Amino acid sequence: MFGHLKPEDFVNLIEGGELPGGRKSHLEGCAPCSAKWAQMSSMHAEVTSLDRVIPEPDWADFRSAVRDQLLSRSVQRASAVRRWTGWAIRPAAAWALSLFVAVALTTGALLWNTERTPAPGGILETPAPPVEPGDLETVKTVWSQTALFDELIQLGDADEEQLRQMLESAQKRAPYRQ
Repeated sequence: MFGHLKPEDFVNLIEGGELPGGRKSHLEGCAPCSAKWAQMSSMHAEVTSLDRVIPEPDWADFRSAVRDQLLSRSVQRASAVRRWTGWAIRPAAAWALSLFVAVALTTGALLWNTERTPAPGGILETPAPPVEPGDLETVKTVWSQTALFDELIQLGDADEEQLRQMLESAQKRAPYRQ
């Protein structure tokens, strides 16, 4: 295959050019190259014969057909933007609407949990029912709430001391039971 004709040689032959002497003698003596040249020359003859059959297109009609196609696509694209609402949704409006929804949901969640947020002193603002020294049921109800234990953990030093004093005074007033 090293000594066979290259594609450039076949193109030169089709265009009517001449081959150098060594290449021309190779074409005459080599069966594969001669078969390829015969096949290519017959194909070239068929293609050139088609030039007489195919008429030249009317370029004015072609331009107007392309222009009509492009205009119809632009009209379809403009009408496709309208959604089920009947008005065109713009990207800026969609972003503004999504931002509004996000802010509204966040604000609603924060306002929903305001009764559970601790006051600045660290104690929840839900007032405990008043406790009488002999009222054991109220004391059980107050101490059974888990939020009360959370409040006790969050007490500061001053609040802790005040609670300790209140419990000591209540212990002195109430009789000790075993």
